[in-house]
Amino acid sequence: MKRKQHFLKSLIHSKYFIPIIWIIGLILSIIIARSYYILESKKIEIKFKNEVDQFAASLHREFELNLESLYTLSSLFKLNEEPSYQKFITESQSIRKRNSSFLALEWVPWVKPEMRFDYEKKHQQRFPNFKFTEKNNSNDLVNAAIRDEYFPVYYIDPFIENKDAFGFDLASEKERYSTLKSSQLQGKPLISGNIKLVQEKINPEGCLAFLPIFHENEHNTTFSPKNLKGFVIGVFKFSKIFEAANNTNISQEILIQLINQNSETPNDTLFTYQSTKTNTHNGYTHQFNLPALWGKKWILKAHSTNMYIQKERTSHPLIILITGIIFTSLFVLLFYSFFKRNTQLTQLNAMKSKFLSLISHDVRGGIGSIDVLLKLILEDYEGYSKTELKEIIKSLEQNTNSIHLTLENLISWSKNDLLALKPEKSLFSITELFDNITEYFQPIITLKNLNFSVKYNTKDTYIHADKNMILASLRNIVSNAIKYTQKGGEIRIKLDQSKKKHIIEIEDTGVGMDSIELKKLFEYSKTHKKEGTVGESSTGIGLMITKEFLDMNNAKVQVESTPDKGTKFKIHI
Repeated sequence: MKRKQHFLKSLIHSKYFIPIIWIIGLILSIIIARSYYILESKKIEIKFKNEVDQFAASLHREFELNLESLYTLSSLFKLNEEPSYQKFITESQSIRKRNSSFLALEWVPWVKPEMRFDYEKKHQQRFPNFKFTEKNNSNDLVNAAIRDEYFPVYYIDPFIENKDAFGFDLASEKERYSTLKSSQLQGKPLISGNIKLVQEKINPEGCLAFLPIFHENEHNTTFSPKNLKGFVIGVFKFSKIFEAANNTNISQEILIQLINQNSETPNDTLFTYQSTKTNTHNGYTHQFNLPALWGKKWILKAHSTNMYIQKERTSHPLIILITGIIFTSLFVLLFYSFFKRNTQLTQLNAMKSKFLSLISHDVRGGIGSIDVLLKLILEDYEGYSKTELKEIIKSLEQNTNSIHLTLENLISWSKNDLLALKPEKSLFSITELFDNITEYFQPIITLKNLNFSVKYNTKDTYIHADKNMILASLRNIVSNAIKYTQKGGEIRIKLDQSKKKHIIEIEDTGVGMDSIELKKLFEYSKTHKKEGTVGESSTGIGLMITKEFLDMNNAKVQVESTPDKGTKFKIHI
């Protein structure tokens, strides 16, 4: 459990935590948006299939209604006498008015060779040019050849649009003749295969529905092909049936194909229906097997189009994705702000701690100096002249004033919450700092009889940095040099210049340090207190703060030291 907590804490404070959170949020947003997209796709597919199924049912009903109307027309021919042409036309027009899917209605009698002349002569009384016709190899209408039986178009409505079919012998065409004979032999109505309606220029696809009419024999009800009178025929145009069936308002962006199920050709498409010409979409395909109609089995195959998908598709997945990204970004931003604020507070607390340590260090240093001066006086009070005692007392006063000023600043900073230190850089001369340091430490230098020197090897003594931070840093280094240098020792301060940098060297002949002490010299996590040569106290914090201040001013510090030989600080600024 502790390992998990430690791992989680380490992860939170890691620089990769915020990117990881953002990536996780992005992935979750994509997953949710993708899930909604898939769900929406399923809804679109279900809606698409329902539309196709409803249209297929409507199309089947439309076919049935039209075929049933042929039975109404067939009632005219069940009488013993054949109805007049005019009576046929009247009934046909009434049927076509109710059923717009019919392109034409026809009466085709079964005529034996010996009856051909009588049929032609009877119709020529009203239509002088009437005769049995067929098409030759050039697709021209010519007199029908002599054959065992004829199935001429005897009545037709409307006449003008279909005058070329008037008298045409259906027995002259193999496929139509085959359907006619199958219907006669089975005694059942049948639908022909797909035909091209010559008189139609646009969407000429259609079919013929054959309804056989037999002579009724009240003594013998058994069906006999020999009792055939003829056929009532309905000429259908697929486009008209599809348009009439579209009372469900199926989307214009769905492509529908009518396929012959009984065909040996796999892709025998009879008719393709689509209100709007758009590219097909391979995503959704639905197949509906229409119930058998007069011996014909058709398949209705539908394809969704790109436009259909686009119309049904909503912007919700995109909105979810964008919302997720925005939410994740806001969450990351808030977390980053919180983390940054927390980091700033941590740094501020650390800085306050360091600064208070510096104040403490200065106060302790000042009190330590006072303590050293008092000890030196007490050791040989009578040996000091009045002038020397006056200088010592003056030094004590200066240290006391310095401590007082430090405490006053501490109170002021505490009230104004100004402990978050930031360097305030300005241009100043280093000589000012060393003059201040020399004056500050002069009493102790004198008492310890130290050889203290400052040497300037360059005329350019100006630097751009925070004056107070650099002063505090140099005072700390010089204070340590004085503290750890024996009486009669030497402290040398030197200023050089190299290219754009100034080099400050502070070297003493004091007790020095070994390699272990050097390694932990600037580490806050290490404790390295060490008394001065005359018992001066030490917190071990001064040099750490010095390093912090120098870093803030882009200065680099190097330390060289040898036990019992002294220490050298080299600052590049």
